Amino acid sequence: MLSIKQLGTIDSPWTAMPPLRLGKIPSGLGTADLFVTISDGDRALLRVDLYGDSSSESDTSQDALVWCEHVFVGFGHWVYVIDPRKQSSSEVFLGDCCGYFSDFYAGQDYLLAASGESLLRLAPDGKVLWSTPNLGIDGVVVKTVENGLIKVEGEWDPPGGWKPFVLRLDSGQLVVG
Repeated sequence: MLSIKQLGTIDSPWTAMPPLRLGKIPSGLGTADLFVTISDGDRALLRVDLYGDSSSESDTSQDALVWCEHVFVGFGHWVYVIDPRKQSSSEVFLGDCCGYFSDFYAGQDYLLAASGESLLRLAPDGKVLWSTPNLGIDGVVVKTVENGLIKVEGEWDPPGGWKPFVLRLDSGQLVVG
């Protein structure tokens, strides 16, 4: 069973393992902004070094989870999709300005990724099934997912000026908002 850790620093055995480097990798490499370690039981499987586009990216929300045998990492303006068995990755750009990663919302049949302005539904392989933009300017929060509908709030007038929306889970289509 896959397990992950998000770390600011790493120790052995991870330091001896060649990393999968993601993000804006500096020419001199340097120290990554975030390390993600992936294990299969007690066996160290993969080390991922993440580099942000700027110092502000390390100040935004970051999260990592295992879903459908892939590791999804939200960091800065990106969602990284990692196949630990193949030691490969793909990425989803969340957008400039308010497109910073906010949070993941996972169920058995869905994975949603929220940014500062939109909500995306991802397939198990990381492909974007749909994206609904313009839900907020400084945060999108999923409140509930039930009966094929997603209840969302988007912040339009910070701090605290939230507007409710209802989206279809299958298409991201706006039902109420």
